[in-house]
Amino acid sequence: MLYFSELKGKPVGTDTGTTIGKLTDLVFLAADQPTITKLVIRTPKGQLLTIPAARLKTLVPPITITGDITEDILSENELYITKNLLDQQIIDITGNKVVRVNDVVIQERPTLLIAGVDIGFLGILRWFGADDSVGKILRNLDIVLTSRFLSWTDFQPLELTRGKVVLKKEQGKLGDLMPEDLADHLEQMTVENVLHVLALLPEERAADVIENLNITFQSSLFAEFTAKRSAKILTRIDPDESVDILLTLTEAKRSQILSLLPPDKQTELTRLLALSTTPIGNLITSEFLTVSPEDTVRRVLAKIKDHTRHFSALSYVYAINKAGQLTGVVNLHELLLQSSDTLVYRFMTPSVVVIHLETPVEIAIKKMLKYKVEALPVIDSRKMMVGIVTFDDLAETLLKKL
Repeated sequence: MLYFSELKGKPVGTDTGTTIGKLTDLVFLAADQPTITKLVIRTPKGQLLTIPAARLKTLVPPITITGDITEDILSENELYITKNLLDQQIIDITGNKVVRVNDVVIQERPTLLIAGVDIGFLGILRWFGADDSVGKILRNLDIVLTSRFLSWTDFQPLELTRGKVVLKKEQGKLGDLMPEDLADHLEQMTVENVLHVLALLPEERAADVIENLNITFQSSLFAEFTAKRSAKILTRIDPDESVDILLTLTEAKRSQILSLLPPDKQTELTRLLALSTTPIGNLITSEFLTVSPEDTVRRVLAKIKDHTRHFSALSYVYAINKAGQLTGVVNLHELLLQSSDTLVYRFMTPSVVVIHLETPVEIAIKKMLKYKVEALPVIDSRKMMVGIVTFDDLAETLLKKL
């Protein structure tokens, strides 16, 4: 992902070496899929050129367009990032609480579009080019700044034309998305905002969405739910998912929820919970690498060379915070695509699929197949990593049972 603050003011040229000017704005469609359609460039003489994004060869600086310089005009449903989204715009989160858009997040692949906005303090620092320097000072004081990201799917794009960005509130808009797609978008939001969105959905659809969230989000949501609401949701989702959620809760709350379930569901979940005595700890390997979210790609690659020579394999690098808690994961392919000075938190996946020491082997391997991962981190009740389990080890254990 790119941030608009990293692009604005950067030189723009052609693939033949001709300098055009500097990027001053981007134009996008005010739609559910906010595709970037045009570049606005200020020439050395002060003239503003609006060039179709189809002519764009690369957006990563140096920004390059291909072919002859041809201009275009805006259509009725096109808006500017600076004028209509970034410039003093605000987002209405709860009807009375507003926050400012401090930066805009741009997705390059597979389509060039706006992925969302940054409403955190880090977005402000990025505009002044001080996110690394000030961030380093704050990290030395044990103060970690991260971006506060809101996905574009949270917005009501038609409101942009009225000069105000608001979150979607219509249930019908949310109903257009598949549960798994909506879950992917929700995982980019805070738990508070996820609770707000789920409250707009019918109970059955909310359960479908929750079932598609990763276990970290599920655990956080059920910690907020009452026992009665938790029981209603668990009656609607897969028993395997239900068990893994219950295993993250306190024994007292788990028992309270089970007592509120229908007899057949209670019997089934009690049976599966009994499998949690399976010693998954015997399958854990310590061959995993952790880094800080503030480490650069260069530093991570150095750690891989220094600390993983004896590993039989390495598929992922895990990010942990100052408290030692798991906060993100990076696969090696994504790592190699980044520039050497990029910080890990800027491209890591914050929604990590995890299991616990009590998770049955059968459920662990189902999670691997569902999320298409080769290894799963094992965490304790404080979200500290105690190791990883690999697909090969889990599969071998299951085969021995046959």
